[in-house]
Amino acid sequence: MAPLTSHLIALNESTTAETFLSSIAKLGPSERPVYVGKCQHWIHAPHLSANALSGTGSTMLRWDYLVINKASGQDSLALPDALKSLIERIWSITTNHDDSDLENYAEGKATRQNAAVPSLPHGWSANDHSGLDAAVPPPDLEASLGLASYPLGSRKDDGKKPVVLKDFVRDLGTQYSGPVNMFNLLSFVPGQQPRYYQYIAAFRDSVGSKYGGDAIFVGTSVGNWSSKADEQGDGVGWEHDALIHYPSIWHFGKMLDDPGYADADRRFKQGALRDNPIMCCTEVEVTYDE
Repeated sequence: MAPLTSHLIALNESTTAETFLSSIAKLGPSERPVYVGKCQHWIHAPHLSANALSGTGSTMLRWDYLVINKASGQDSLALPDALKSLIERIWSITTNHDDSDLENYAEGKATRQNAAVPSLPHGWSANDHSGLDAAVPPPDLEASLGLASYPLGSRKDDGKKPVVLKDFVRDLGTQYSGPVNMFNLLSFVPGQQPRYYQYIAAFRDSVGSKYGGDAIFVGTSVGNWSSKADEQGDGVGWEHDALIHYPSIWHFGKMLDDPGYADADRRFKQGALRDNPIMCCTEVEVTYDE
């Protein structure tokens, strides 16, 4: 098994995105991350580890980047020293992965870049979002276009309501047409993991492939996470994490609107999860210094 550590990172006030990414580009081969993504929005805000991940005060915590690297040494949660001075806040989790995950990721990335993007029906694009506008999210699903979450770094007490996922899809989709990656944290109801695996199988064989959903990394057997010591008395237990690729935010939104997704959710997902926060990210290409 190959342990990987996923870091949610908030830069300090004096660090620009250019400085941070330039510092990553200067890392040596053994320290280079396997994935860098720009954090966009909590699709599904966390309930577990809420203080550390979203904040329990008047402001939703801001996260700037998701960085995934190979875990090594005694401190599996550590980032390279060259990045530490640039960071205001960090939350990290280490999970085990199949040894082939990194090789498959490189091969899969090339395949996704060259693959034909699945077509979407009219009304699911930046030029015509009438289908999204008309979508009616079922109220009983674990995840739907009706989910609502405050934007990263926003105030919760200024009278504004959380952003509904339909609106986030429309806003991001009109500004950015590229692929998105959904970083999932998973905690299961005791004894319900097998049902969730049935959901994954049903999802993969139906709406997942239909809309270009592709697992980049799937981590199991959580070794540690950075707020674990503060949460032991709260019964928190993260068990899996995953990073899932979609060709665009429109594909992700339409997938949630598909009756096949609702069927899989109702049959297998409901009642299987204690929590499943999802962070939407857009991958950042880093050109490393030789």
